[in-house]
Amino acid sequence: MLTFDYSPGKRKIQIKTDDTDLFNRIREHFSVENEGARFARYRGRFAARRKYAITGTGACEVGLYWEIRQYLINNQIKIDVEVTDKLQKVLKVGRDIELYKDFALTLREYQEDVIKKALKLGRGTCVLGTGAGKTLTTAALIENYFRSCPDKDTFKCVVLVPDLGLVTQTYDEFMNSGTTFKLTKWTGKTKPDLTANVVICNIGIVQSQFDANDWLKYVDLLIVDECHKIKASNKISKIVSKITTHNKYGFTGTLPENNLDKWSIIGKLGPVIYEKTSYELRLEDYLANVNVKVLNLEYNTPPRYLSDNAYREELDFIYESHFRSDFVTKLCEKLENNTLILVNHLKHGHYLTDFLCTIPNKRVYFICGDVDVEERDEIKKIMENNTNVICVAMSAIFSTGINIKNLHNIIFASGGKSFIRTVQSIGRGLRKHNLKSKLIIFDICDRLRYGIRHCEKRKEIYDAEKIKYSETNIVEK
Repeated sequence: MLTFDYSPGKRKIQIKTDDTDLFNRIREHFSVENEGARFARYRGRFAARRKYAITGTGACEVGLYWEIRQYLINNQIKIDVEVTDKLQKVLKVGRDIELYKDFALTLREYQEDVIKKALKLGRGTCVLGTGAGKTLTTAALIENYFRSCPDKDTFKCVVLVPDLGLVTQTYDEFMNSGTTFKLTKWTGKTKPDLTANVVICNIGIVQSQFDANDWLKYVDLLIVDECHKIKASNKISKIVSKITTHNKYGFTGTLPENNLDKWSIIGKLGPVIYEKTSYELRLEDYLANVNVKVLNLEYNTPPRYLSDNAYREELDFIYESHFRSDFVTKLCEKLENNTLILVNHLKHGHYLTDFLCTIPNKRVYFICGDVDVEERDEIKKIMENNTNVICVAMSAIFSTGINIKNLHNIIFASGGKSFIRTVQSIGRGLRKHNLKSKLIIFDICDRLRYGIRHCEKRKEIYDAEKIKYSETNIVEK
């Protein structure tokens, strides 16, 4: 017998069984290698070889219930399963209601499917490729909850977004979507109107003021946008756990590759209830087509790697390379329409911007942490309504969630190998526009020790996303 119970105090599932071998198999399946263990042992410290999503006593997040049941089915493990009444009440929190869909924009068929499945289960993780219309889907889901609430005046939902810029963007899109609930923004500059039904806020404000705002723990509905940012042990993950409602949803374009982080998201927000990839959206003509041009830069005098931090040496070398910055500048000078250049480091952004400002008849902007939200929004509006604009932006700010339809070219100017960041960065330009037939990605590949390795990883991502790429070699003269 395998029993699934629920601990209200800890708000976690408790797995119980006399079959120790089966329990260990399940627990081992939901574990990953602890990559930091060997470094800890090298420094004379103890660290477990594996990290587990299920504790040794059988406790785990509620959302893993469906994953464990699927594991039993996939492995044809025949055992009697009991779900206690306490857990049944936690699992059955969905709503059987007729879908309301009279919004300013017509819901696509798959958006209706997402909302129906979300309402039926009462929780879940939705993986929708960038450009799928996550904001409208989210607004429609909240509206259906709001309309089914017996006392609409007391209904309270929190929409958690990654950064300040997305608070305003999400607020504006909600306001234009045709919803009827009362809406408010909460940032470091604005306080929430607690008479509102829906509070849109960024992760930073919630992390810093969660304990001082007890109402957050008792909202009726929680929506986590870009939920891939919920890591297994970060602070926001713990805050999501403290919010008591069982009606929680996560939306993202890409789940983490790390299984422990993936199980953390699923555990706290619920199983993956819908998935639609960027490739499917492109096939169905919802998104612009995309091509990648990998530009291999060959240097005459590569770095000598004299210090212990060879990677840092390589970054300093390429960021300060006159040949490299001059090449990017000449490339931008030839490109028509609007171009976004993503960089990873502030110093590199300033250095490159100085080069780009020499291009005639192009407007050049640099968006970094010092640029406030209002100015960022103004730059986005300029790009939407004009051509021949170059925007250099820190990838940590602009790789996720930012919508610019009038964007034709993206340059990856800082390399890197992150799966999520690469996919999310591509998504910045996939939305269709009447002046755009396709998006062109220019991937700068530095033919150096780390540059080659990281570019190979990015090419693997292009293959996985079914994005065609070509390669061109550029040799320093």
